[in-house]
Amino acid sequence: SWFAAGVARRETGHWSGGMRRVISLWLPTFATDRLSRKERKWRVRPFVTALATHGGLRVAAVNPRAQAAGIVPNLPLADARALVPNLEVSAAEPTADMHALTALAEWCGSYTPWTAPEAIGTGAEGAGVWLDATGCSHLFGGEEALLESLVARVEALGFAARAAIADTPGAAWAVVRFGGGGTAQVVAPD
Repeated sequence: SWFAAGVARRETGHWSGGMRRVISLWLPTFATDRLSRKERKWRVRPFVTALATHGGLRVAAVNPRAQAAGIVPNLPLADARALVPNLEVSAAEPTADMHALTALAEWCGSYTPWTAPEAIGTGAEGAGVWLDATGCSHLFGGEEALLESLVARVEALGFAARAAIADTPGAAWAVVRFGGGGTAQVVAPD
């Protein structure tokens, strides 16, 4: 993949055209946002997706209202319903989530030709898209303006979003998930 090839080039020092800048776009409630958007039903009550496992039905993803009520991914669905009796539940659709994430990654091509969906984990991690923004930020008025535009447009599509840009994928990934500095975070070069 372009991402793995980029890491190899970074480690060997074989870059062309200056400093590499990578964006990690994080979609913390992607699965529940996708279903709400698909159904054109913006949920005001706690909402989760559930997945059958060898131990029974478990929560796969949560919307912010469910999370605020104490429901977390991997919680048995029966326990989630005990916390919130009127809980809205839909079946988890991991394949549909991945198709939608791939389409969103392609849509991000308006920011850079190098995009890739991040593998979807459990609902706790949400979903993500990688963008190689090397040499692209000046087209948007700088890195901060690029990130703000990206986040605003993704949110207008109905998805909660945060983005960070850094020299390395690991730094961008960590800052966007744990940095706590807003929806668009720029990590200074070097």
